[in-house]
Amino acid sequence: MAFLLSLLVTLALLLPAGLVVPQFSDLGRPATLMGFALATIWMLSRTHQRLATHGPQPMRWATIAYFTSYLASYVAGLYRGMPSLEASGAERALLGALAFLGPMVAFADGAPNRRRVDGVIQTLVFAAAGMAAIGVVQSILALDLTAYIRVPGLISLSDYGTGIPAEGSERLGVASTAAHYIEFAAVMAMVLPFAVHVARFAASRAVRQWGALAAVTILAVIPMTQSRTGTLALVVGMLVMLPVWSWRVRYNLVLPFFGLLAAMMVVRPGMLGSVASLFYGWNSDPSVQGRKDDYEIVGYFFSQRPWFGRGQGTFIPTLYTFLDNQWLGQAVSGGIVGIATLAGLHLTAIVLAVIAYRRATAVADRHLCGCLIAVQVIAMVAEGTFDALAFTTFSGVLAVLTGCAGAMWRLLHPSRQVRTTGPGYVD
Repeated sequence: MAFLLSLLVTLALLLPAGLVVPQFSDLGRPATLMGFALATIWMLSRTHQRLATHGPQPMRWATIAYFTSYLASYVAGLYRGMPSLEASGAERALLGALAFLGPMVAFADGAPNRRRVDGVIQTLVFAAAGMAAIGVVQSILALDLTAYIRVPGLISLSDYGTGIPAEGSERLGVASTAAHYIEFAAVMAMVLPFAVHVARFAASRAVRQWGALAAVTILAVIPMTQSRTGTLALVVGMLVMLPVWSWRVRYNLVLPFFGLLAAMMVVRPGMLGSVASLFYGWNSDPSVQGRKDDYEIVGYFFSQRPWFGRGQGTFIPTLYTFLDNQWLGQAVSGGIVGIATLAGLHLTAIVLAVIAYRRATAVADRHLCGCLIAVQVIAMVAEGTFDALAFTTFSGVLAVLTGCAGAMWRLLHPSRQVRTTGPGYVD
């Protein structure tokens, strides 16, 4: 299971978002198909006594509640009557939810020991470092390496642009292999604490050194995305991690950070000023004003169907309007139940990570649990700035790290029966 999860994050981060299996639209991304496969494997394992994980697992109930809310909103959509385009969107949303939840339960129930967890985390960090390196090349050299990534059997969707802004475009930041520069920035901010974790606690010195290089590369590329979301996510992540880090760690992180800022001022003059300018003049910023206008639209549709919404996936942007806010999208499409189950998914992961943190005796375990708490807080904040779960790289990384919280809760449980994944596994 750990190998499949590692493969999923590698495909999600290093393959361009527009590469899909023909006739599958964006659900045909290899990472998304891997999510379907993990969901299928997990469901099949639950039918076999020797494969099923024994004992409780709160992450299972959180994912079941989330998927049930999607089914309920689908029924609500059928009840009100959906045009064919909305019905197609609702069915796609159900499939997307299944691919999103598959890695969560697979990781929560399928990680047999801490060594396998570390393997997945290290793969995630180094794949993210590769994604960050592509973004650095895009920003400094204006060279889009994703144009040279071709995989036999996959086609490139026409509605996905390049990773660098087109000439004359209002967009400033790079996107690397992600579908959008905001998604790229959010993913980098989510992975950064785990890069620091690998740099501190990897088993070998060589891996720790590579982890440190990965952390520097990921940190360096976040300002290059020119994204408010990325800057906000970075600050939030650091604030959450500060209580977990000792003063020595904070000192060791602060000095390289300022050295990196100085290097950026030489390599890309004016870039830091451009990032700072993103937070000035909000009252006249069209993107901010557009987000404010969304509240009136959302209030109108929410008042009509407050409990289960119009149906997940039915609020088609070309028919209605773009909602650059995942929480507002949940309110319209899933209603109060949809908001509650999404919040429940995040809070379940946070609570499990906090419990595991308190149980842990090893410093590395406590630090990893701190990272798992931070990623959920980052995700909740980022979801308030763009429709995050519509982006498959963001949702794939979030799914794996949410499942990791369930795995840590189980692996640090005092009961041996809960810790083991089945009769064939031992601690």
